[in-house]
Amino acid sequence: MLNYNHLYYFHITAAEGSLSAAAAKLGVKQSTISEQLRTLERTLHQALLERTSTGMRLTPAGQIAYEHTTAMFRAGDRLLQALGRAADAAPRSLRVGISGAVARATSTDFLLPLFALDECTPTISTGETLDLLRHLRSNDLDLVLCEVEPPEAAVHQLHRAVITHIPLLAIAPIDLDPGPDWQDVGLVQYRASSTFRFEVEAFLEHRGLRPRIVGEADDPFLLVEVAARGRYVVIVPRAVARDALAAGRVRTLAQVETVHAGVHALYHDGTSSGLARRAIEKLIATARANAE
Repeated sequence: MLNYNHLYYFHITAAEGSLSAAAAKLGVKQSTISEQLRTLERTLHQALLERTSTGMRLTPAGQIAYEHTTAMFRAGDRLLQALGRAADAAPRSLRVGISGAVARATSTDFLLPLFALDECTPTISTGETLDLLRHLRSNDLDLVLCEVEPPEAAVHQLHRAVITHIPLLAIAPIDLDPGPDWQDVGLVQYRASSTFRFEVEAFLEHRGLRPRIVGEADDPFLLVEVAARGRYVVIVPRAVARDALAAGRVRTLAQVETVHAGVHALYHDGTSSGLARRAIEKLIATARANAE
């Protein structure tokens, strides 16, 4: 059977990167740690760490083991926090991962409700959707917000909710007046990997619009500047265009109703005593209020 102490010594050694650093942190001799690690490797029938000129390095099996021990010891911290914390102890944490596309497509207003959750300290990080889902499955995150619902295989046993769809606006410089079919203007399109690419193509086809595609970019804030200063048409999330519209730097040509692009929430049921569900409810309420 696996021994908790063996796993803990391995986890600290992997995190510290050397036996000497791990021994100093644990307050034991290096020989003690070495023996614990050898026992664990014999139990698992796998080499987990290998010596290098600069310390210890995880083997492929060690990397897998470290992912599991990270989840284990973080779960232990949360257990102590939930059952043993004093009344005046630090509030529970809610670890939220946001895909880069959602971060670029939404305004600060969208995330503000997270900071209003009672007895909760949100920790927000940004990354690629697949990386965030991996961290969610390993319990390194409590909630993931991404721009499109991942395939069923990627979200097995996770709970899902649609928070909002992301409305897009076609904008242009104040004095730019495109013709009926937009053939006389240039449009900067999203790259093929962007969720918004499909939405823009569907909009153009539905309206019978045929602008010149002069380039591709994924940053909506850059696209706003391209429209304001480069005299091109762009299609960006309404929240991103808001300030430029209010300042009179651009004008709206059309509103683009989205079908697939939105903010999707994924989480484990029961995470942090329902904090993830409470966060989703607040985000949905705010999104609906902003849409009115």
